[in-house]
Amino acid sequence: MDKKLLISSGILVFLIIFYFYDSSKQSSYQDTYINVFNFDHSQINKVIILKNNDGIELNRVDSLWNISGHDSLIIKSTSIKKLFDETLNVKINSLEVSKNADDLSIYSLDSSKGVNLILLDESGSTLSNVVFGISTSNYYANFFRESNSEIVYQTNSNVLNYLTTNLNYWGEKPEIIIPDSTKSTPSDL
Repeated sequence: MDKKLLISSGILVFLIIFYFYDSSKQSSYQDTYINVFNFDHSQINKVIILKNNDGIELNRVDSLWNISGHDSLIIKSTSIKKLFDETLNVKINSLEVSKNADDLSIYSLDSSKGVNLILLDESGSTLSNVVFGISTSNYYANFFRESNSEIVYQTNSNVLNYLTTNLNYWGEKPEIIIPDSTKSTPSDL
């Protein structure tokens, strides 16, 4: 009986040691997300968004944003807010999806499908130059890479909706109020 108890105890100790060893190995494979834009966002003075042969440039003058080349449009505050609150707070999974340059088109991160986001400071220095893309099989999350890298990461949310080159998304024509000259005023009487 003592021999059976000793063998059972040995197996139990082995299983406990194996459990803790396996748990420590598994924890190294857990998803950890890191911020993409690790700098003070108030440093951003210019935002350039490029897709295919189309692009848009947003400039900050003091605290106001405008669209370069389109002085007749005023920036929609909701669009800038979404850029800063959603896009600039996106996180990427620390585990790489791919390192193969041939896979960039699969994740829409090549020059023909990807959306390039360039952030510049007041002196014109590049704060960030990244590319976002989306897989045809997963529309919830985006894929991400640095513009000078071929390493692909997955983001924690879809931010491509906020990275459009459409002028109507970013700006609107100001409402012009024209006084009605047909109404009489008390001074006219």
